[in-house]
Amino acid sequence: MASIRRARESDLPQIHDIFYQNEMEGVTNPPPIGQALAETRHVFQSGAMYVAEQDGQVIGYAGSITRGSISFLTDLFVRPAVQSAGLGKALLQAAQPRGELTRCTLSSTDPRAQALYIRSGMQPQFPHFNLRWQAQPRPAAPGGELEIVGADPSEIVRMDVRICGRERPQEHRFWQEEQEAVPLYLRRQGHVIGYGYVRLKAHSLWFPQLCKVGPVGVYAVEDAAEATLALVDWACQRASVVRIDVPGPHPALAPLLDSGFQITYVETFVSAAKQAFFDARCYIPSSSDLL
Repeated sequence: MASIRRARESDLPQIHDIFYQNEMEGVTNPPPIGQALAETRHVFQSGAMYVAEQDGQVIGYAGSITRGSISFLTDLFVRPAVQSAGLGKALLQAAQPRGELTRCTLSSTDPRAQALYIRSGMQPQFPHFNLRWQAQPRPAAPGGELEIVGADPSEIVRMDVRICGRERPQEHRFWQEEQEAVPLYLRRQGHVIGYGYVRLKAHSLWFPQLCKVGPVGVYAVEDAAEATLALVDWACQRASVVRIDVPGPHPALAPLLDSGFQITYVETFVSAAKQAFFDARCYIPSSSDLL
């Protein structure tokens, strides 16, 4: 019988091994396992992380970050050999705090995960596309009068609260200190219309030098596509592999595909709220990990 407890730092190697096993299931030539990812350590340090333990071995884990009234499930993985044994439900209940909170996550394509989240009260809201560019030439730069300029990090935090719906200074520090995130304003005719991060060292298992674009937020839907394409162009000038995760309703999705980005995975945003706490036409999350 497995027991659920709060994760300890000494659990992180086993937690990473579980993540790796799930990510590489069926892959014939996987990359080296490496160390626990920076995002995992961030959730452990600034959120809530629980493990399922049996006979001294960690066989599953779940993590969440709660910022204001929003609780986002960052991870829920069980070792492949013991899946479908009810551990997911127990871990989900442990990782998500009680109280009047909006619970949400980005679900994988696994029907078991989708069923678990839906039964817990989180309803599907929209598809969420993981896109990657790894090619030459660079995507065509957008025209227009849009400028990209360096931003005041503290002002980015305030803009992010307004557009993404939650205050999360912990994540801003993590992006800037751990992933070399460059805070940028999007400006038209002297007026700031939005913000974005280009995270120059957002490592992944497959791409150690991966660059991620996001979060990106604009005040008006009509600016969303051009602003996103401008930030992507800025990133592609500085990196050879660029990832951006785009909500299905966002106006930049089709232009990004036209410019050479490829879909690598499609998740589903699920939430206990009847409507998303952000406008998916105006906001692009940081990634699947931290929203």
